[in-house]
Amino acid sequence: INSQIGCYLGFALTWQCLLQKCTDEKNSKKIRALDSLIGMIQKFPYEDPTYDKLQEDLGKIRGKFKQVCSMLNIQSDFRIGTERSSLTF
Repeated sequence: INSQIGCYLGFALTWQCLLQKCTDEKNSKKIRALDSLIGMIQKFPYEDPTYDKLQEDLGKIRGKFKQVCSMLNIQSDFRIGTERSSLTF
């Protein structure tokens, strides 16, 4: 779970930096979605395996990640090349 959350956070922070200078309405929606994803990740108690809503909150983060990928027109499965290498969660 930690590597998945770390991947999502790195992705979101990178895109947040890339879109920071764009101020049109279309990009501001993307930035708000990224901010929401970052906030969800920062509040996620991944260090507490006894947290009773762990799977529920992780599902919400995955959903927000997929939404952000869709807004950015990026495939969320990150398939690379023809060797079927991929990073999927």
